[in-house]
Amino acid sequence: MTRFARWAATAATVAAALGSFAAPAYADVIQPGSPGGPVREVLTAGCASGEDAATVAPTVIDADSAARFYRCDPVTHRVATLEGHATCAPGGLFDWSRGLCEPAATVPEMATRLTAGKATLSTKPLKVIGLHATLVRARFAGAQDAIWNATLTFKDTTGKVLCVAKTDTAGQASCDAEHPRSGADVLRGGYTVEYAGNGAVNGGYDTVAPTTAQGGIRAVLPPRA
Repeated sequence: MTRFARWAATAATVAAALGSFAAPAYADVIQPGSPGGPVREVLTAGCASGEDAATVAPTVIDADSAARFYRCDPVTHRVATLEGHATCAPGGLFDWSRGLCEPAATVPEMATRLTAGKATLSTKPLKVIGLHATLVRARFAGAQDAIWNATLTFKDTTGKVLCVAKTDTAGQASCDAEHPRSGADVLRGGYTVEYAGNGAVNGGYDTVAPTTAQGGIRAVLPPRA
């Protein structure tokens, strides 16, 4: 079975299982090769960065679904209220290089880069504060290359999840682990942050590449007597 055929079979199974959650009634279903108008500029950092697009409202990638995308409102420069989250028809994925739905096998993969910073370990009570990371398109990595609304998962060195957070329009996500399942010795070893790509709901075909990064955890020194 080809990759395309596997994807189509998996997409059909997922859609049947999820029902209305797979394709909400308010979302357009776009046929492959049908842009529904001129080819649009494609953004990664959210609609606000497209304010200069005067004629055709830009679109934004969905960092968690290769088959979906967001439309920007040309007046408010935000996600369009009713039809802002559109879905490509089965067999199609959103082509970020062209701004329209295309057959899955023809859509290129966007390279990404993830960086993680240092968090703080508190032992009384035990928690990790300030886990944070930044996800960008692996290109020039300017403000326009931040990847918005992507799910990042923070884990300790044993693979246990510390917390999960979404990136903002700067590509940054942060969270605290209030009740870590590992002890202080493990947590001092640092953490891993993962972006799983955007193919999880459509058979594993990523159009935005998965990536990981390592971050440190520094312990808070007890106050001096």
